[in-house]
Amino acid sequence: MRAENGAVAVEFALLLPVLLMIIVGTIEFGRVYSQLQVFSGAAREGARCAAVQATPFRDCVVQDEIDQAATPYDPDANATVSVACSDTTVGDPVRVSWPQNFDISIPFWGDVTITRTVEATFRCE
Repeated sequence: MRAENGAVAVEFALLLPVLLMIIVGTIEFGRVYSQLQVFSGAAREGARCAAVQATPFRDCVVQDEIDQAATPYDPDANATVSVACSDTTVGDPVRVSWPQNFDISIPFWGDVTITRTVEATFRCE
């Protein structure tokens, strides 16, 4: 019995880094997924702006709409718009996209950067 007095402390010391990696990894995944959802919504706002840009009641700039919808995050690059909507392109798809870096930092694992293209498509009206 005396030889096992410190066994629990040693087991805890060995498992603590693994438990921290799991807990912090879950939190980081949730944070990055939240960022992705915000940027996806911002891309939809930009695509909607580009699709209805020709209406006389709406004066919008696609990048400004994206920046405003992406608050509190900042897109890494300016968005590209695939089609300029006009009377001749009604019904054509307009696609707004940009490459976005997502940084994941997990202790004992290191930093990882994932690059994903954020995009949304609407129909020109």
